Amino acid sequence: MRENRLENTLAYMAAGVIGFSILAILLIVLASFFHFAIPGAVMALPLVGLPLGFVLIFVLLIASMIRKSRENR
Repeated sequence: MRENRLENTLAYMAAGVIGFSILAILLIVLASFFHFAIPGAVMALPLVGLPLGFVLIFVLLIASMIRKSRENR
């Protein structure tokens, strides 16, 4: 069976974006706990990264469904 590069790429991109956003959330929590300033880009990262990760997972689901429907024909 041949590996699907699109699905692999989408899965790694989604995992990377969501993981990086979760790390940014942890950094924000630690920064507020220890009272030090962080750049605004770090604070905005989860606002963009988590919805983007959701969209990537949704696209991965659709790509997987299309591939499986083509295999069953």
